[in-house]
Amino acid sequence: MVKLALLGDTYPTQLHVNSRALEGMEVVWAGTTLESFRADVPGLRPQVLALDFVDLGKLPEQLVPELLALTGARHALVSYRLTNHAMLQALTSPRLRFVQGPLPLSLLRVHVHRALEELRRAGDKASTPGPSRTPRPPRFTAAQLGRLMEISVSVKCECPNHLARLVSGLLAFEAYSRVCESREEKDQRIHALLHRQTASAREAMEDGLEALLEHENIRL
Repeated sequence: MVKLALLGDTYPTQLHVNSRALEGMEVVWAGTTLESFRADVPGLRPQVLALDFVDLGKLPEQLVPELLALTGARHALVSYRLTNHAMLQALTSPRLRFVQGPLPLSLLRVHVHRALEELRRAGDKASTPGPSRTPRPPRFTAAQLGRLMEISVSVKCECPNHLARLVSGLLAFEAYSRVCESREEKDQRIHALLHRQTASAREAMEDGLEALLEHENIRL
């Protein structure tokens, strides 16, 4: 069972409201302040950290690696509202995953499982940089996404419509960032980073959309 520590303003409330969302995982700690995290979490030896921040630009660049070292965790999933490209580029590592937040616990669960699976495949050689993983091909066609944008399911639930729009938008930016003109090497690096991050976000949202379609018994 994966041992998980959650740091973020909303995680304690999310767990209270939806306590079954992370079944199969052991949440050893959930809190809202770095001070409490530093005091309480290292002795609990979590395997994965879920860290939710508002603005990455206001964080010290070494904060996340410091928290990994402090706790001995294998992986950190970092969600954010406002990004900082320099930090994302500097902290590219198999042990770190950055995603746009806030995250519902169901999507957090998906990200944690995928991160651990990738670490196992890599033999947990986090200190040895390797080639970036090739993103999986898109799982939904434009026609399927178009249908989902218009489909009606249970009363007051428009999740298939919203997720289809998100996936469609991510696919568009993924394609754009892959071919965007870059005149200098640093421009090429940032666009490669944007492409990787967008592909990762698209894959995660496709995971969520597939789970929702199965739950609503929607066949495309």
